[in-house]
Amino acid sequence: MKFMRSAMVILLAVAACGEKPATPAAETPVPIRVAEVVSADAANTFRAAGTVRLRREIDLGFTTPGRVASIAVEEGARVRRGQLLASLDATMVAADLSAASAERTRAAADLSRAKELFAKGWVTRARLESAEAAYRAAAATTSSARFAANTARIVAPADGVILRRFAEVNQVVDAGTPVLAFGDGRDGFVLRVPVSDVQASGIVQTGSVPIDIAALGPAPVAARIIEVAGRADDRTGTFAVELALPPDPALRSGQIGHAVLAVRSNGGRESMLVPSSAVFAARAGEAFVYVLDEAGTRVKARQIVTGAAGDNGIAVLSGLKAGERVAVTGISRLSEGSLVTPTPVPKA
Repeated sequence: MKFMRSAMVILLAVAACGEKPATPAAETPVPIRVAEVVSADAANTFRAAGTVRLRREIDLGFTTPGRVASIAVEEGARVRRGQLLASLDATMVAADLSAASAERTRAAADLSRAKELFAKGWVTRARLESAEAAYRAAAATTSSARFAANTARIVAPADGVILRRFAEVNQVVDAGTPVLAFGDGRDGFVLRVPVSDVQASGIVQTGSVPIDIAALGPAPVAARIIEVAGRADDRTGTFAVELALPPDPALRSGQIGHAVLAVRSNGGRESMLVPSSAVFAARAGEAFVYVLDEAGTRVKARQIVTGAAGDNGIAVLSGLKAGERVAVTGISRLSEGSLVTPTPVPKA
């Protein structure tokens, strides 16, 4: 009996040695879609319409009243610096200058006589001082009349373009009344876009802003922000954003353009943006996402600090960097280090 038990033990041991070890089951990758983490500044954009203008546009007029004798340019004409643009009828200003010059000559003669008589003691100092005052007044009147004669002509202050004519020949105009609208070509064209106060406070000064202007064709042009108004327009309450446009002979003041502007959210703090479907276990401003590793085969859970949620996704204040990829589907099937087969989410 003892011999039989020993034999059985030996047979079982031999049988056990002949069995092959069990092979562990192969890990099945989880198919997921992944989205790239982007800057919230780049993602929060809006499209706004604006008007093309020359950056320097001014109204030109005469400094004295009179009748317009000539206007030498039409709207849209390109002019050179110093070119004659318009002139007043010189009859009145020439007469005023002649009268002022004659009065100055008479006052000069009276002053000369008064000095001679005062030297001989025949007139008082008060009489001499009165003659001196009269001469200074006549000289000032002559200078004013000469200035009026010189400014009875409007010349181009710089190379530019005539934007509008406000007056016509033979029209009587007051001093300072606009006669021509002039666009200074030295600083080029800009697109002025009105935005709300909230948008203005968060405008991001990106290196390039895409602009489309129908007159330039379907392809967008690259502009740059050069100024955001510090004060709202009194009539509309909007703030003007000014974008410098590249030179193009087809540009005209008054054309309509559209700009895609980026605006910063979360009170101006730099943040990232992820799809809301990527976030799980959210609580008290914190949550988790699954981040795809550099090899693109496995995911790791990472804690993040979340900000405001919007139509574009959830703002991430810390925990992620632009360019990283996060899982947006299959979240319930994932765990730390899960093997995955990622597919990028199609871009809108």
